[in-house]
Amino acid sequence: MDVLRGAAVGAVLLGHSWPGIFQGAGIIGVIAFFVLSGYLITNVLLRDVERHRKIRYGRFYAHRAFRLVPALISLLGVYAVVELATDVLGDRSKGIVGYTVLAGLGYLKDLPLPFDVSMAIGPLWTLAVEEQFYLIWPALLVLALRRNRQGRLIVWSAAVALSLMTASVLAMEIMAPQLHSLVYALPTTWGLGLILGSALRLYRVRVFGWFAGRRLRLAALLGSSALLVALAFFPKANETPAFFFIGGPLAMAAAAVLVALAASRTRAMPTWTRPLQLLGTVSYAAYLWNYLVILWLNGGSTADLPPLVAVSAIVVTLVIAVISWHTVERLGRIARHRFDQRYPDQRPAAGVVPPPGPRQEVSAD
Repeated sequence: MDVLRGAAVGAVLLGHSWPGIFQGAGIIGVIAFFVLSGYLITNVLLRDVERHRKIRYGRFYAHRAFRLVPALISLLGVYAVVELATDVLGDRSKGIVGYTVLAGLGYLKDLPLPFDVSMAIGPLWTLAVEEQFYLIWPALLVLALRRNRQGRLIVWSAAVALSLMTASVLAMEIMAPQLHSLVYALPTTWGLGLILGSALRLYRVRVFGWFAGRRLRLAALLGSSALLVALAFFPKANETPAFFFIGGPLAMAAAAVLVALAASRTRAMPTWTRPLQLLGTVSYAAYLWNYLVILWLNGGSTADLPPLVAVSAIVVTLVIAVISWHTVERLGRIARHRFDQRYPDQRPAAGVVPPPGPRQEVSAD
């Protein structure tokens, strides 16, 4: 899975540094993250059901916090200190530093807000979408498992997401085309990717059977990769209805194929993928920091980056990401380990949710 994470964040870095060339790369990387997150989070929840016959919400959200919050706090803390001290982006003069930190910590960047926030945390809208999914999906999944209605859950969730996305895009086109950036970041616009990843995990035994042959796996890998690469050059992907309705779903389907291929792989990854694996390891911090680094290096703008700035931004981002992984994110891993020692994982004798039906497999990946 780290290879997929590395490829996804690599697409985001390319889209940020050369937006005129890779106009769709950023959202392609984000879509891949959404599908992968839906798969992995549903896997965690189903593993809890298998072991404890219920979802332990406190433990689930604590683990999410240990993984995500340390790097986020470090980003927002450094941003606030630098802006208050130097006002590089003019956010101190605008009086929005506090609002920006609040929106970042509260995972609110994907929603319409009654106050302005800095463009420095623009990419945090994707984290907000995922966190809001984490709040809703576990409860829905429990209800579906109790009634053995996983299929209905997926169908209805996808239908609701598509309906809300359609309504918001049409409203944008009819009433306010200039609001494309707002619609682009809404949680309903790309929620289908998370749902698709979850469906893949719920029915992975069946899906994995579709890619049993070596030639078929190779064809699926090459075809899906080629489609995603082509979509990375999609013009104005963040404001074109054609991408919302066609490009986005195609990218989700291609990403789902790659996730299925990665999750069903039994052999070790080839050595040439090692750089992508390493990039995938630090992908979270790299995603958090890259946009802010570009703004600071380019005088508060992300347009028309000089080649030196574009390359330097990627290098600086990777250095920061490695430091983050070995410092603040390590503290999060230590805190999680201590939490798990204090509250050991014990299998109860009786539970709340009935065993999963024959169509789903809940072993850990």
